[in-house]
Amino acid sequence: MENEAPTLFDVKQLTRDYGLVGEEDTVLVVFLSYLKGGFVAMTGLSRSGKDHVVDAANFAMPGDEVYPIPTSTSKTYLFEQEYEMNQARVHRYPDITTLDDKPHLEDMMKRHGEGEAMTHSRTVGGGGSTESMTIYPPDCFIMFVATDNEKVDLNDYAELRNRALIVSVDASAELTERVNEMQAKMEAGMYERKVKRDEAAAIRDYIASIPVEKYGEDGDWGTQNPVAIAINNQNPLPSHFTEARQDFPRLMDFMRSVAMFHAGTNGTAMEAPLPDKDETLTLLITPKDAWMAMRIFGEKMVLSALNLRDEDFEILEVLREDLRNDGGGLSKAEVQMEMRDRGFNITNSDVARALDNMLTKGYVRKDQGGSPVLWSAAPFAKEATRNVEMNWKQIVEDTKETARASLPDGIAEEYIENHCQGEGLIATHPFTGETINITESNELEEKVEEREEEEADVFSEGLYGESNDEGGEMQGTLGD
Repeated sequence: MENEAPTLFDVKQLTRDYGLVGEEDTVLVVFLSYLKGGFVAMTGLSRSGKDHVVDAANFAMPGDEVYPIPTSTSKTYLFEQEYEMNQARVHRYPDITTLDDKPHLEDMMKRHGEGEAMTHSRTVGGGGSTESMTIYPPDCFIMFVATDNEKVDLNDYAELRNRALIVSVDASAELTERVNEMQAKMEAGMYERKVKRDEAAAIRDYIASIPVEKYGEDGDWGTQNPVAIAINNQNPLPSHFTEARQDFPRLMDFMRSVAMFHAGTNGTAMEAPLPDKDETLTLLITPKDAWMAMRIFGEKMVLSALNLRDEDFEILEVLREDLRNDGGGLSKAEVQMEMRDRGFNITNSDVARALDNMLTKGYVRKDQGGSPVLWSAAPFAKEATRNVEMNWKQIVEDTKETARASLPDGIAEEYIENHCQGEGLIATHPFTGETINITESNELEEKVEEREEEEADVFSEGLYGESNDEGGEMQGTLGD
């Protein structure tokens, strides 16, 4: 790796040496969120690895970047840690269950979620004088939510949920088996490191060299995204819920984080002095940054826009499968049984909560005409796809147009020459390490597209074979 900038695949490999199994996209989302990523809510079943994913991301970071907020933190104690918290890049909050008796933590997350500082004043001495202490928003702060906790539902904290990026972890039995296998190998001394120690040190040194503080709102530099219009032209995010209005800016923020990762001392990022920014160096986001962001972040962003968790989506898949097989609906118990057969350690109450939430959003219907109540996929369920098909050749061409329109001539041509053609379109896949051209078709995506077309055919026919219009209603068992 000498004289070469590390790739996000290298970072992913380093998290393997911490002991993380699977969760490639999840850990890279967390890691990149440390670079001005804002509010992240880690969700999943109890003991499903939420903390372990964050710990693995920490393992790739240089130095002590994270301030862990203790569960028993009082407001006074919290603000007494003003200096330590303001020095940390990341704040790590305890589980959401602590918020009921710690309203100051919720208040701080709301403030920081809006990019605002929080100030606390207290009386000191006997003369009635006061002192103020201020805690500023960190580059990233993380909260944890156990989805099977019957006392807590993230939807009850709407102001937090709408401010946060919801990141779910994999609770499948298949991953549990792989985790146990990894732990056994490590205990037996049979695990072979994927990243040598000197290479790991080089990765951390590179990350330390990224001038993150200069790209923020208060920094000397800024960022500009010539790819933004091209991405928007592809309609990458579902727009069925108003919350999705926050997801496109969040996607842009994530592309900025990817670009920042490429801006270390020997990185490949392009910085240019722009006249409309007083000739200060501006980080230009490239098509490769955007492609990398969609590979890592796209699926989670789509689920966020759809108001679905991983477990919700899998339950919806169970109901879709029942529909494809001409089923008449499933009871909650049958859904839970099917989920367990698919390797999800999910409780009946979590299934009930998921179904109720999806009922409110229009993804499912329930037939209360008999006992037990039967649940079915609604026509709107066909809108819930977690993969986004994007024409990267067109994105690159549209980006060239934007670059020529928004950048000075010389800078625009340099940007196009270095980042919109030839070597500028060659990327290292963050999960596999393959070297690929981002504009070439992807066989896996083509297979996904074929599956979605098949599913669309199922939803386009009613129970007795009648056709349904795009906005029409299904009949028979799917009716109320």
